[in-house]
Amino acid sequence: MHPKQLDSVTALDAPRRYSYFVRKVADFEAVWGLYQDGWAVMADDAGNELLPFWPEREFAEALAQGEWSSHAAKAIPLEDFVEKWLPGMERDGRKASVFPTPSGKGIPVQASRLLADLRSEMEQYE
Repeated sequence: MHPKQLDSVTALDAPRRYSYFVRKVADFEAVWGLYQDGWAVMADDAGNELLPFWPEREFAEALAQGEWSSHAAKAIPLEDFVEKWLPGMERDGRKASVFPTPSGKGIPVQASRLLADLRSEMEQYE
């Protein structure tokens, strides 16, 4: 990915980054997280645990710094994400943090909403 593309997409406002995430994940059939002896987690202002996800490896790698400097970007197949991850997160009361950026927070999303949005987008690829 060209650095200018990385910068321009990262600079999008939250709703546009969320739309970009949903489109790219459905297109590439993978979600990216940061992993090192377990998946990276973050917290919202109330202390609730969020799992951060990105649409492409380069965006995840951009956050592999600070407390996550020992983490590496790792792909999660889309089928596993929609069939196992999101239902499990919903059951456990965990939210996703969609597309966090180095300069800001991710978009906190209920797992059930993210699942519905991804399935809706995936229908366009069938």
